[in-house]
Amino acid sequence: MVPEMSKYQVVLEASDWPFLQENYSSSYDFGDNETDVCCALPPCLQDSTQSFNRAFLPALDGLLFLLGLLGNGAVAAVLLSQRESLSSTDTFLLHLAVADVLLVLTLPLWAVDAAVQWVFGSGLCKVAGALFNINFYAGALLLACISFDRYLSIVHATQLYRRGPPVRVTLTCVIVWGLCLLLALPDLIFLSAHHDERLNATHCRHNFPQLGRTALRMLQLVAGFLLPLLVMAYCYARILAVLLVSRGQRRLRAMRLVVVVVVAFALCWTPYHLVVLVDTLMDLGALARNCEQESRVDVAKSVTSGLGYLHCCLNPLLYAFVGIKFRERMWMLLTHLGCSKQRRHQRQPSSHRDSSWSEITEASYSGL
Repeated sequence: MVPEMSKYQVVLEASDWPFLQENYSSSYDFGDNETDVCCALPPCLQDSTQSFNRAFLPALDGLLFLLGLLGNGAVAAVLLSQRESLSSTDTFLLHLAVADVLLVLTLPLWAVDAAVQWVFGSGLCKVAGALFNINFYAGALLLACISFDRYLSIVHATQLYRRGPPVRVTLTCVIVWGLCLLLALPDLIFLSAHHDERLNATHCRHNFPQLGRTALRMLQLVAGFLLPLLVMAYCYARILAVLLVSRGQRRLRAMRLVVVVVVAFALCWTPYHLVVLVDTLMDLGALARNCEQESRVDVAKSVTSGLGYLHCCLNPLLYAFVGIKFRERMWMLLTHLGCSKQRRHQRQPSSHRDSSWSEITEASYSGL
């Protein structure tokens, strides 16, 4: 998920051409007979892609940074203000908010990288890249944990975390974070600030061969998207089947919510992973590559990655702000902090460990 540079993303000058003719060899040679034809062609110019990224990515990253920080910060503040009575869903949501905040905190660094160059050194390059991917994986896996928790509560009437020892949900979160750290090890090892003399710029990029890049992309596709999406789709499909049988206004609201949850995740991240899959197939030679197609794919990666990062800003809306009790507790917190001059009558939240962040949780704990 760390921003990538095309292997052909260079700016050529007249003096570079003799050097390229002598030293350049393509990764896409298909036999000895085609080598001369391949290697007689210059790398693709990427001026239009570079210009687009310089204009588009810093503005988008800055906007998502502000929205994600404010939204997820509000969720974390409200949850922490009620930490004595957090349910399992609340705990997962708190960790999800923390993951999203840590992810968007890296966006200004990537904005600088896209607009100018990487000026922060190799150490921060490794940390920022690993932090970004740790929280990318954590966001997806925590959503899967939430869906599995709801699935057990509604479909099987088994409240694994609610009636068990509190350490269970904590242990689950520790396992999730540990797995995400393991998945981000390639970033800690292979990321570095690399100076390109012909570009006359330094960028934070992975330093491994094509095979390593393909393997890392497949890992992100499977562990960060396909598996969590399959878990959510299965769990919420079973939940919907139960909710459709037991009708009622509250359950209908829950049905709408679970559909929005899985659809939002799929819509935000599917385009990016499809574009990366196309780019990988082009790298492997399964799809034909030319300069026009390469430029389109590079621009598409920039646009769809921004759509994926937008999911971090949607999480507070999908999992928190749709809940009536969340709005009540948010108002109470603002009033307590002196940020609100008007008071209104509010029902005090119950002391039992019911989640107050979504209708799906309320429905599951109401005798469904």
